Amino acid sequence: MKRIIQGRAIFLILTVFILIVVFVSGTPADSAASGDDLFAQGETEFNSSNFHTAMGLFSLAKENYAQEGDHDGFIRARDMAFLSTAAGMAFPYNQSEIEAEMAMAFPDVTEEQRNLWLSAPMTATIESEGEIWYFSDTIHNVKNHYPALLREENARNNHTPLYDELMPLITASWGDDTQRYGDPVTFTGSTSLDIPRSELPENGTLKVWMPVPVESGSQTNVSILSIMPEQYLKSSTGTDADIGLVYLEIPVDEIEDPSLSIKVRYRFDQHEQRFEIDPKNVQPYNTSSHEFQRYTGSSKNIAITPDIIEKARSIVGDETNPYLQAEMIYWDIVNTHPYSHAPHVWLDAIGMPESQYVHDTGIGDCASQSYYFAALCRSIGIPARATGGYQMIDGSAGTHIWAEFYLEGYGWIPVDVTAAEGGDTSYNATEDDLLRYKAYFFGNLDPYRFIIQKSLDLPVVPDAGDAVIPPFGWVQVPKLVCDTCTENPMALSYSYSNISVTRE
Repeated sequence: MKRIIQGRAIFLILTVFILIVVFVSGTPADSAASGDDLFAQGETEFNSSNFHTAMGLFSLAKENYAQEGDHDGFIRARDMAFLSTAAGMAFPYNQSEIEAEMAMAFPDVTEEQRNLWLSAPMTATIESEGEIWYFSDTIHNVKNHYPALLREENARNNHTPLYDELMPLITASWGDDTQRYGDPVTFTGSTSLDIPRSELPENGTLKVWMPVPVESGSQTNVSILSIMPEQYLKSSTGTDADIGLVYLEIPVDEIEDPSLSIKVRYRFDQHEQRFEIDPKNVQPYNTSSHEFQRYTGSSKNIAITPDIIEKARSIVGDETNPYLQAEMIYWDIVNTHPYSHAPHVWLDAIGMPESQYVHDTGIGDCASQSYYFAALCRSIGIPARATGGYQMIDGSAGTHIWAEFYLEGYGWIPVDVTAAEGGDTSYNATEDDLLRYKAYFFGNLDPYRFIIQKSLDLPVVPDAGDAVIPPFGWVQVPKLVCDTCTENPMALSYSYSNISVTRE
């Protein structure tokens, strides 16, 4: 038995939710103003990216709504205070602070060179409260923008994460050309939530969506082994759905134990994928089908805009074969869009599609790169989507998103731009090694995956309405909604949720 994932299921970029519950702001606001007036002022500051000020205004609005007995207003202000805090804390460093962080991270690099890195167009910043603020993962991103830094680090450690684990698989022999799914790896896992009773309100209902695996071409024999406490189970999407969720409603006043404990156990097989595709055998699309229209249209983070269309056309030129077009898009992203943690909370707060962020900045992480690949494909009539779950490789396990595009006659073809780019950090790979490694992730995929949702476009089931449950459409951690909680309950999910997966 080998442990693959163990620990808190927390997005690195979203640690702000558990680190900051109360944010003190020097907001020049009239605490005696009405909740509506304070909320309107907060929206103005929020829309101007003055997130610290907005958080203070929304917090005051929340208090005043409570005094006014306006429950709906209280919930709106609570959630906007939450988003303001998250968006603001995604950019925690002013100029002097980021320079100090850079000096500690790169003590052997000249100040001039560090400042050049900071001033590069790829550095994520915002202007807020009259200052320039730097993204929380700036140090991490500098290393990824300049792979030589990571190559030196990996050489010191005598190990390149992911690349060293996956190259033996990539170079292994395969079956005949008609085989698409290799020998499966069996995983047993659980999604759990353990919230101290003291963190919950006295009454009301806590709505909980627990992520579980779903059946797909590569993920088979999915079974839900147990759900606890079963008496609160309201519905399940089932294992044949496009998104895997178990939904519970917990009457909070019935919780008598020291903590609320929810646990869903499951088992699934995951196959390696290798598609041998002959472009001449790709069939025309059925453009009138629901699936074609669904996966070639715009969505919240896969936005088809005139500049995205222009970019896709510039990449593919006169090529008309969808397989070859997708391949050209893949290599363009791999070769020209370096991996970089993205400020997802801020992007969601300002309403910028993730695909547009990559297009505008030239950088992105697994989610935004996958959105971008899908957007470019969709813009020229290739069905594509971003797929979410986990990557489960020893030492590198964690939440992950990759892409898929559809070919008639073949089905959904996997694409992982981010995994491919990881090869550039290898300190001892030859050019041929790197080419083989990168080429693998177009049309092939390792079996160390846990698929929760086939498309990030999908809403939770049952629908949560207008509830604020970031991050966006991702369900790698439990989703929580509670109208009697004084703070947005998603902070509890990031603090007290856990994903554990074991390879049998």
